[in-house]
Amino acid sequence: MGEHFMGNLTNGFRNVTVSRKRALQLMGGALAVAAPAAVSQVPQPAEAGKQRKPPDAFAVATLSDPSAADETTFRFEVQGAAVHPATKTTVEFAGSIFPDATASADQMRKQIANGVKDVAGIELANSGATVSRDRIAVTLL
Repeated sequence: MGEHFMGNLTNGFRNVTVSRKRALQLMGGALAVAAPAAVSQVPQPAEAGKQRKPPDAFAVATLSDPSAADETTFRFEVQGAAVHPATKTTVEFAGSIFPDATASADQMRKQIANGVKDVAGIELANSGATVSRDRIAVTLL
């Protein structure tokens, strides 16, 4: 019965003519119906990956005495303090940071902040509070 029915159906469509415009409309309608089902099959991104962990420690630093260490680097004196609230540890530190002289303002700020994170992390570790440098928030004054 299935072959006979399909044969009649095929013969019936053989004589039907459809304009290009109408064929595109029919195809568009079929895609519009099928698209929501296809979209539901696409995996959604995980929400947890979008959230950052809060910082474990906080550092604040002041820059002073800028100079050119050589033709490729600047030198800044840094005085700062760091706090690790979980262990109630506070430290003060001083040192020098040498950012690249050809860096843009944003790149230089990032290099200085990374230097402060390094010094703050070392000083906090010396006081017994081990903190990963990527979990230290820095404020430059």
